[in-house]
Amino acid sequence: MKIAVTASNNNGFESEVNKHFGRSPFFAIVDTEVEEIELVKNSAAQASSGAGVQAAQLISDQGVEVLLSGSVGPKAYTALSSGNIKMYISQDETVHEAVKSLENNNLSQLTSPNGTPRK
Repeated sequence: MKIAVTASNNNGFESEVNKHFGRSPFFAIVDTEVEEIELVKNSAAQASSGAGVQAAQLISDQGVEVLLSGSVGPKAYTALSSGNIKMYISQDETVHEAVKSLENNNLSQLTSPNGTPRK
């Protein structure tokens, strides 16, 4: 399974989890089958508008099935849902901790947007 985790920096599994989906500087793409990680720069992070939708397309293009983030705005939520990407709320400090929390069923699945778009 491929999991995207919002990340504030590019430190592999020790990257700090970013609390905002669309404006996250990086996405840690974790392939749990082979226990590999790739950090992808979020080209939408600095967009003047539509960052969440653009970020959703970016991780969808990576074949991601699950997103771990602190918050997801309404337009991003719709885009991710239409791409069949499951979303979970993570308050963990690192990507490694977030993935372990998901594997241990310690995260709540997001069933509606919980973030506010930035203007």
